[in-house]
Amino acid sequence: MRLLLIEDDRFYAKQVQVFLRERLGYEVDVVRSYEEYRELPTLEPYKYVLLDIFLHDCLECDLVDEIIKQNKPVIVITSSEDLSIFDRYNKKKIIDYVIKNDMVRLEYLIMKLKILAFMEQYGVLLVEDSSSYRRYLYNFFKIYYPYSNIMVAGDTNEALQILNENDDFIKLVVTDYVLGNNTNGLELVKEIRRNYLFEDIAVIALTGLDVNNIMTRFLKSGANDFLQKSFSNFEFVCRVDNVIKSLIQFEEIKSFVNRDYLTGCFNRRYLYDAGLKMYQVLRRAEKPISIAIFDLDHFKNLNDTYGHTAGDKVLKDFSRILQESIRGSDFVVRYGGEEFLMFLGSCDAQMAKQIIEERVRKRVENRVLQLDEGEIRYNFSCGICDTSCADSFEDLIKKADEKLYEAKRVRGMTVA
Repeated sequence: MRLLLIEDDRFYAKQVQVFLRERLGYEVDVVRSYEEYRELPTLEPYKYVLLDIFLHDCLECDLVDEIIKQNKPVIVITSSEDLSIFDRYNKKKIIDYVIKNDMVRLEYLIMKLKILAFMEQYGVLLVEDSSSYRRYLYNFFKIYYPYSNIMVAGDTNEALQILNENDDFIKLVVTDYVLGNNTNGLELVKEIRRNYLFEDIAVIALTGLDVNNIMTRFLKSGANDFLQKSFSNFEFVCRVDNVIKSLIQFEEIKSFVNRDYLTGCFNRRYLYDAGLKMYQVLRRAEKPISIAIFDLDHFKNLNDTYGHTAGDKVLKDFSRILQESIRGSDFVVRYGGEEFLMFLGSCDAQMAKQIIEERVRKRVENRVLQLDEGEIRYNFSCGICDTSCADSFEDLIKKADEKLYEAKRVRGMTVA
């Protein structure tokens, strides 16, 4: 992701650049004045604009309005804590504002960008029987989470059908208490919690009614939060951010448990948990699945010759190539020391072989690592099997492993 930072404080701008690159992998271009901003040919490359509202050559100019008119979401940055400033810019439909006094606020910015990325990756379901209020909620999310994926429903049954059809995609449900067809949000929350854990889906309940103990009933039934409909936009933003932050933290914990520390690939635990579930879903849909197992050739000799530090760099390089080669529905596992496994859904063995030849083999064949230990070339063997040749998930992996051993004898790729 690429961001634009308009900031005249060089030290702070450098901090933001380094933090966002190291923590999120984002590239940040910096302009340090209104004059430099005017020289930009376009804002098209940038997903978000981070704007210091007090530039030395633009103290009172309407740069926020100018950027928003170009359909670029703005996060305001300021060192002032004057509440009247916040009120003024809140009305301009900025995404958020960040006070730049200390490192804690930088952490806030990092989390905000994580939340925005999360909302772009997953879906939000708005459940509301009033078409006008549903439109308000839709517009709210499109302003404050501009790349969010919004779905809408008017009653409990419609909402549950949408959830069922979009399993693992919808991560936030916002529901009113009174819904269409004589249903209500309380019933919906109870049904959601029968099927989804707090780490899977967050629920925010709303109502405009003064119903006795309704907040307590919603929270006890499994809602993450509850608001009366008299809330301000930025109060709602804070509530949404808090529940999404919890989902992100759940994901980060899962990632820590399910990923290999050295390479960032998934580990065997993930393979036999999430991988098995994906296998079952695809088999029910009668879709083919391929497993490819890779082994780095003569890796022990490489370690003995160049040392384990160089060996680790080779593992990280190869794992990066594998992860850059897969589609969104696939994943890579560090299966053993120098062994990796690729899960390819909706993909037969011939298609898997083509993907590996074009996206992996060609890159590795021409690869020369320039390390302190010297120039290093490496190669791999690969065995592939698809579900047409296997009776179960375990059998699929076993047969791909057998094909790997055949491949190592001929130093090439074999397909079951």
